[in-house]
Amino acid sequence: TLNQRANIRIQKSDKNHNIYSTSALEGVFPFTIDDDANVLWLEADPGEYGSLLQHAFKILKPMLKEKLSIIVDSSEFFQTTKDGTAIKLGIGSSAAVSVGITQALFQYQEIESSPGNLLTQANSIHQILQGKQGSGIDVTCCFADQGVIECTKDSVKNQTWSILNWPNGLHLKVLTTGQGASTKRLVTNYERAGNLHSKEFKNALDQFMEITQNLSIAWKSEDVDHIISLLTAYDVQIKKLDKIGDIGIYTQVHTEIQNIASRYNVFYKPSGAGGGDIGLAFSSSL
Repeated sequence: TLNQRANIRIQKSDKNHNIYSTSALEGVFPFTIDDDANVLWLEADPGEYGSLLQHAFKILKPMLKEKLSIIVDSSEFFQTTKDGTAIKLGIGSSAAVSVGITQALFQYQEIESSPGNLLTQANSIHQILQGKQGSGIDVTCCFADQGVIECTKDSVKNQTWSILNWPNGLHLKVLTTGQGASTKRLVTNYERAGNLHSKEFKNALDQFMEITQNLSIAWKSEDVDHIISLLTAYDVQIKKLDKIGDIGIYTQVHTEIQNIASRYNVFYKPSGAGGGDIGLAFSSSL
């Protein structure tokens, strides 16, 4: 399983203003808070890497009793190339930071909150970042912090999921394409395509439901060959929708990798919303 983690630290600032820093950017970013909990950058603006902090303050409206230094370390979600360039892996860093900031701000204020409320607040922060799109499953995975879990699109609302073991004999390799992708853009493309091709998407959804129900059974019984067969069937439906709706899930790189993988009896698919970032290769043999 993937085990990347985000680390958020909140401590007293020795300056006369709040300070924000992130592993994604060099330098520090001084800020102040207005009466409506808006984060106002005093000098440079960290752009997208400061958005989650802004959304967190707006939603949680923390009561600050002193000037703070807030440090976000999401370096485990990046890979450094030979020339020193940091490439985002695309495996849920924003979801992890949303959960981490929520927990850190609650702890700083010494607020006792139910796990369900923490999850709901973290998901609200992440939803704003993504234009109120997405299921929240990535936030649930980060919040659960329990390896492989099985959940539904209602996992945030119901705060329910099941912990699964990794099947013996199923091998996984995570591959990075070196190309970035926007989950928000891909979700928007998917919804647009779903509205334009509602019949085809409904038929595919019915197929997805049947496949995932069978996949759950196969996973728990550790039937590796059946697992890979069902993942392949799921991928066939994804490709149909991608082609019909011009969504952008399968890039040329993903297609090339899948073609190469199939020659060696390895199943490969884009991870998450697709469109770049990383892919997952599954095999019953090393």
